Amino acid sequence: MQQTDYQITKDHFLLQPVAYKEVARNEIVAESDNHYRVGGAVVQLTDDMVFDIDKYLGIMPKQSQMAQRSYGDKGISNLRNFFAQADNSDDTRVIFVADTNSRTISHIHQTNSHLIPPESFFDFAEMFMDRNNYEPEEVQYNDGSEVSILMRSVNPEYMEFAQDDPFESNGLWLRWNPTEIAFGNYYLRLVCSNGMTTFSEHKLLQTNSLQDEKSLKRMLTINSENGVLKQNLNKMLGNARVAMNTQASLHELGTGVRMLQRLGVGEQDATQLIPYMVNRTRYEQAGYTLDANGMRHSVSDTTVWQLFNTLTAFASHNPTWAQHDLRRSQLMSQSVNLLNQKRDIMDYNNVYMQ
Repeated sequence: MQQTDYQITKDHFLLQPVAYKEVARNEIVAESDNHYRVGGAVVQLTDDMVFDIDKYLGIMPKQSQMAQRSYGDKGISNLRNFFAQADNSDDTRVIFVADTNSRTISHIHQTNSHLIPPESFFDFAEMFMDRNNYEPEEVQYNDGSEVSILMRSVNPEYMEFAQDDPFESNGLWLRWNPTEIAFGNYYLRLVCSNGMTTFSEHKLLQTNSLQDEKSLKRMLTINSENGVLKQNLNKMLGNARVAMNTQASLHELGTGVRMLQRLGVGEQDATQLIPYMVNRTRYEQAGYTLDANGMRHSVSDTTVWQLFNTLTAFASHNPTWAQHDLRRSQLMSQSVNLLNQKRDIMDYNNVYMQ
């Protein structure tokens, strides 16, 4: 990315309209299962956002499920409103961010500090690049409420992941939302069947305040802390080699489909990319019970590595998302989380061996 392109993208991001409202917990009033009154306005939240609000209020999933089953929408609303009013000593506030185009809530954040201006984030990022000899590679965002800067070293380091599969190992990124600056490293795969692909991302540090001098100082100097970066790299290499030799379970394929759907990919497109339904149907036809335990113990015809490559290839190259779309980085990060999870490789049912 040329410096002029970086400046144009930065200026365009800073001109994006951002609509958000900061409220205390007792200002969040549940009206029905997914509808809340926030500072006088009624908004509809996604299931994931409702889960986050419940977690913030201290409501366990089993409690909300029991209230829903026993008393319906009214019961779960009463439970949430009781918890919202019960503890006024909590100074954490919730930020509701709206998409100005769709006029819907797009993000929810929590903070007990002052909001971080985006201009301050860019100032910090540029200071980091100047001090550590990095250059902006890409700026990704969806609206004015979140942005990620991918950075490449002017002295890139290369390793070979496997034979004829090199990657750049010292890429770094910074990410901002109104309540947080996060920092981490990524690996850029150079030669693969998918083309040039962001290989993985790892969060290393985060801070919720510009007054957090300790965290900010460590972010500025962490590039010299090779132990931290190499530890992440060794973990990634080990998990990837396991993934190459391990078949994905039905549960893992289903997780990949849900990741895509949460980022706006339709069910039909998601199941065309990942052969979840094809594999599931074969087990159902063979008479297997596919409860949660059965899904984890049923092997698919796809390796975990193939699943990971499918997800990262889509994140890098799908033409539907704009090149600066933050969902590309989000899917990359979620794909690495999936790769680093404990594998479902015990006591498989295997219809393919029959």
